[in-house]
Amino acid sequence: MKSTVYLVAVIVSTLIIGGIFGLTIPTVRCPPGRPRAACLVDPCSTSTCPEDKNAKCVSYYCGGCYAVWYRPDGRRARCFTKTRCPPGQRIVKCFRDPCQGATCPRYPDATCVSNYCGGCKAEWFRCDGQQVQCTTTS
Repeated sequence: MKSTVYLVAVIVSTLIIGGIFGLTIPTVRCPPGRPRAACLVDPCSTSTCPEDKNAKCVSYYCGGCYAVWYRPDGRRARCFTKTRCPPGQRIVKCFRDPCQGATCPRYPDATCVSNYCGGCKAEWFRCDGQQVQCTTTS
């Protein structure tokens, strides 16, 4: 009985505080197999998007602590792109974008960045900017 009263008190208090201070209570449901992480720091507080100054960061806690960047139109921002090719490589014109239809099953939250230096390549980056290797499927 005491635990039921306590639970009701916590829920009512949360709703009252949320109403008074205008705080929203997150109701994001994570997909199966990707439990909500208890992060010590907001992922957006330590992440940047150097290639898109207008991008907005959204913290994503399903399966880890991720900072996901979005453009003003709602699409994912490309925060880490290569603007120059290494010496000896030239930009190649590809029939289609290497990232078009590509997926990265090993890192489903990774972002694909097209690399046209010396070929038509799809490169994958985690939200923190670290490049990851995966078998690209399209």
